[in-house]
Amino acid sequence: MMLQVLHKILAVIIALVILFSTLSFTVEKHVCMGEVTDISYFTESDSCGMTTEDCDLDDTLESNVKKENCCDNIVDLIPGNQNEQQALKSLEIDDVQFVLVFNYAYLGLFKVKEQPIAFNFYPPPIVDKDIHVLYQTFLI
Repeated sequence: MMLQVLHKILAVIIALVILFSTLSFTVEKHVCMGEVTDISYFTESDSCGMTTEDCDLDDTLESNVKKENCCDNIVDLIPGNQNEQQALKSLEIDDVQFVLVFNYAYLGLFKVKEQPIAFNFYPPPIVDKDIHVLYQTFLI
């Protein structure tokens, strides 16, 4: 009993590891004046609300020539395992039909077919003679 529970838990853990190893996701960061102000995993990161005029702290000739934005969005793509993703893309309808028919046939092997009992509601014949005495067969 304990071994079956352990196998089920281990199977779930392995399935989750395979699922998350094939997923790819992005991490988006909003950097303002060299400091990370917002990190987002599923949506776009929020802006800090500063404009390019707010970023110009000193009016030197070098800053006017460069005129770079002090706020920046950095997007990091963390790719998953590409082998499984390519295998799923190349899956065709014939492969899917084969797998479905194979599973149906394989699982059909383990179904217990119940035969209906034909004489379940049929009453036994009425005995008009004592058969044991007639044939002289007695159980000892």
